[in-house]
Amino acid sequence: MRHATFVLVSLIAAGLVGCSGPAFGPSANTSPAGLGATAPTRWQTSPADPQMRVGARAAAAHFYKLYSANKFAATWELLTPAAKRQIPKARWVRVHHGCPSTGAGMARVIKAVTAFGNAAIVTEAIAGTLSRLGAVGDVFSLVNRRWGYLPQDVSIYHHGSVADDIAAARAAGYCAGKRVSPL
Repeated sequence: MRHATFVLVSLIAAGLVGCSGPAFGPSANTSPAGLGATAPTRWQTSPADPQMRVGARAAAAHFYKLYSANKFAATWELLTPAAKRQIPKARWVRVHHGCPSTGAGMARVIKAVTAFGNAAIVTEAIAGTLSRLGAVGDVFSLVNRRWGYLPQDVSIYHHGSVADDIAAARAAGYCAGKRVSPL
């Protein structure tokens, strides 16, 4: 499971670094992932300076602290701007209250931060969980000099009703006991 999650996060990172234009999204100015930072004219492929990692780590620590405290309305405020446009705040809050991930209510330990361009992969573990869950990674994106959380799957929030969204999240394995990362 740890290896599969790391591979998934690595593929997301490779997609963010390897693309030169948007793959989809509501605006031609979005990143290749469709939700991240404004796409620069050329993606940086080398690691970012240490300050980028420090900023991403601080943003992730703040996001995880709020998520662990079940403050889902506050975590919505820390999403990337494009993610906020695709996920209404009330829906985010209700889905996470109805289907919290394993990390809800538990402290997270940031193991590593890999930053490049306007993106960072934050690898973390959840304190007190079984070691077989291992470390997982989340993507944070720098937009307008502010790091924001980039959800892995925004389609979870588009099923017509909160109940349907929660059912989809459960079916995808995002609820407690299945995956470590927040939706």
